[in-house]
Amino acid sequence: MPSRDRGKLTVNILSVSRIVLCLPLLLVDAMTVPFWVLYVIGGTTDMLDGFLARRWGVESKFGDRLDSLADFVFVLAVGFKLFPLLKLPTALWMMIVLIALVKIVNAISAYIVKHKMVFLHTKANKLTGFLLFIGMMAIGQSYFVPVAWMIACFALFAAIQEGHIIRSG
Repeated sequence: MPSRDRGKLTVNILSVSRIVLCLPLLLVDAMTVPFWVLYVIGGTTDMLDGFLARRWGVESKFGDRLDSLADFVFVLAVGFKLFPLLKLPTALWMMIVLIALVKIVNAISAYIVKHKMVFLHTKANKLTGFLLFIGMMAIGQSYFVPVAWMIACFALFAAIQEGHIIRSG
């Protein structure tokens, strides 16, 4: 195990690298080998930073916020590239809007209840992130819509659970 300072630095570098990867990700064409290589590297850094922080006992508020920022930037970049390619039924778009509304209510509730922004890394949220990560690789495949529905249902569950945890203290 590395020293505490080296462990924190390593974990934070992984989070920062995810942000840095967004620039080349935005510059390559979606659905190409370079895009997917950058996507997999970004997703891997997301899985590694939290795992290593817990394993090495170097979790911190700063690291948690940096990880959340890196996740947000990475999702925006990937979404920007893949959003135009999504061909989803209207009902699924409505489900995505519902999930977004629940997440917004959660953010507002967290701010009201705890007087700060809260980003919960629940097991359901982590699993949702992993499902989204692998599910995006199904874009363009005949089974993408059923996969997207499964992910959306789980994401809604995770968002509702997150809201319950925030409001129950």
